[in-house]
Order: sequence, then structure tokens, then C-alpha cells
Amino acid sequence: MARQVSEGGLELVKKYEGLRTEAYRCPAGVWTIGYGHTQGVKPGMKVTAEEAEELLGRDLAQAGGQVERLVRVALTDNQFSALASFVFNAGAGSLQSSTLLRRLNAGDYDAVPSELAKWVKATDPRTGKKVTLAGLVRRRAAEGELWLTTDGDDPFLNSPDMPQNVQADEGQVVYAVTARSGLKLREGPGMDFEVLQVVPYNTKVFVVKEKEGWVAVDLQGDGAVDGWMSRDFLSPLPG
Repeated sequence: MARQVSEGGLELVKKYEGLRTEAYRCPAGVWTIGYGHTQGVKPGMKVTAEEAEELLGRDLAQAGGQVERLVRVALTDNQFSALASFVFNAGAGSLQSSTLLRRLNAGDYDAVPSELAKWVKATDPRTGKKVTLAGLVRRRAAEGELWLTTDGDDPFLNSPDMPQNVQADEGQVVYAVTARSGLKLREGPGMDFEVLQVVPYNTKVFVVKEKEGWVAVDLQGDGAVDGWMSRDFLSPLPG
């Protein structure tokens, strides 16, 4: 059975798409009806609220299917729903070609909200130029917030109040590549993932996280996960 968009994701899409029972041109000039439905829409078309709900259900199912096809790492319901909302709005091609997907599939979950925030432009049909739309800025922010929202009702994890015993992250651990012929940097934690590059012997890398003998590494020291390496060919450097 196909994975379902969460209630929070559904409400997000409804809020930012809005219900329109008569066909209209969206800001990008695309004929649209219902809750952002565009397939086969022509001037003069009308739908009932119930028909709009049905169209939305189909559209979100398609968007969710694309998320499941493209994302190789585990997602919570809210993370899945945030990406389904993005695909519903921007299209599967946008996700497939994005830095967002590359970083997420490399295990960099924290990068998603900031990557979502980049997708706020649309082409003005009057001028042919890309412009930033306030509605897209708000929607991307809402999707980023949904991404960070823990599933369920955990009162600690979802508390809106600021804790007074804030603790620091342990930070990154520095390692050096010990493989004389270099070490392959892969898209994800496993031999089945695509090789991005070969990192030379004795190169310093920052380890962000570990998973079953593989480590997510940052090559530049900027906090971004660049890919995954086998833990067997890395040696910790003295602090």
C-alpha cells in the first residue's frame, strides 16, 4: 500500500494551494483548479469541493510515490509529507535534480529545510524572468517546519518552550584516509551507492555520523555532509 501524506502535510497543501472551484491561471501562468490541480485543466472548467478533494488525493499519491522512488533513506511521516508537498508544487524533476536530494540521500537530514528554502522562484509569464514569490517563501518555510516536527505528540520533543539547560552538540570528529590508493566517497552508506569521487590517501575528513561500518563525512569542514566512506579505512587524528 502506498504511503499516505500525514494530516499535517495535507493541511499544509490545502492552506497554500487554496480551494478554487473554477479554473484559473496561477502566478506562473498555468491553468489550475481545485487544490492546485493542473493536469488537463482548461479555461471554463469547474469542480465541486468533493471533486477537488478527490483530485488532491490522487495528486498527493502521485507526489508521494515520486518521493518514495527517489529518496533512499528512511523518513518519518512528517518528513515524507514535507517532501510530498514540495513535489506536488515543484514537480518530481525538481527534486530529482536537486542538491537537496543528493544531500539527503547522503544522510544529511539537517540540510533539508535550508535546501527547501532555495526553491522560491517562478517565471513571470509577462517578462519571462524568474522572480521570488512571497507565497513560495512562506510555503517552503512551512515545509521546513513540518520536516522538523516530530511525529506523534511527544511533549518534550515538540514543546514550543525554550529549555533552560541547553547543551552543545558533540561536534565533528577528524579522521585521515589510510587507504594508500585512496578511499571512495559514495552517495550513501553501502557498496550499492554511486561513487562520487576517490579521496586521496592521508586526506583529513570530518566525520559527522556513523552507520553500520560507514561514516557520513564533511570534506570542507563547513558542516555539510559530502558523502559516505567505509569506516575501516579511516584513522582518528589526535584532538
